[in-house]
Amino acid sequence: MDTDRNPTSAEIQQNKRALRARCREIVKGLSSEYIEEASRRIAERVTASPAYKTAGTIFCYMSMAGEPITDAIIDKALAEGKRVGIPLCIGPHEMVVKEYKLGDELTRGAFGIREPLPEAKEITTDEFDLAIVPCVACAEDGRRIGHGAGYYDRFLRAAGFIKLAICFEKLLADNIPLEDTDIYMDGVATEDAIYGTRWRG
Repeated sequence: MDTDRNPTSAEIQQNKRALRARCREIVKGLSSEYIEEASRRIAERVTASPAYKTAGTIFCYMSMAGEPITDAIIDKALAEGKRVGIPLCIGPHEMVVKEYKLGDELTRGAFGIREPLPEAKEITTDEFDLAIVPCVACAEDGRRIGHGAGYYDRFLRAAGFIKLAICFEKLLADNIPLEDTDIYMDGVATEDAIYGTRWRG
C-alpha cells in the first residue's frame, strides 16, 4: 500500500465528518461560564486588533448555541459607527449579506440562527474590509472546517477582505483535512491569542 499518496476527496469528507463529530462532543462539555468568558475575551482581542480598528465595513456571523458569542463585537462596531453586515440564508447552501443596524428586527432562520429581514439592504463582498466567520474547528495556521452546509463557500472565496475565524481554544486542532477548494483564514482568534501566518492585524 502506498502510504504517501494524497487522500481522496471521499476520504477527506469522511475525515471532516469524524472531526465535526468529535468537536460536537467537546462543545457538549463546555460550560455556559466558559463560553461566556471565552467569548468576552475573544471579542476584546478582535476589537483591539488593527484590522478591526481600520475596518469601515465588517461582516460578522450571528452566533448560535455552542459558538463564540458575537453580540459584543457587533454592538461595539455599531457603536463606533462601523457598517455591519450579517448573513441571510436564501436557499440550500446559499446566503447573502444584509446590513444590520442597532434595533433592526431579526427573525429565526435556518438552524434557528438570528437573521435580518429579506428587505434589509444587501452588502456585496467587495464592500467588506474584515469578515468574522464561524467554524467548527480551526488550526493555528488558518485552516478552517465549517459545519458542512456550504453557506460560506462562495463568500469566503471573495478576495479583498481579511478573513478572521473565531474559535474556542478547546476546538483548535492540527489535523484539519482540507480540499483544494477550501479557503484558509488570514487569522484565527481565540480567547488566548490571534493566530495565523496570513494575519495582517
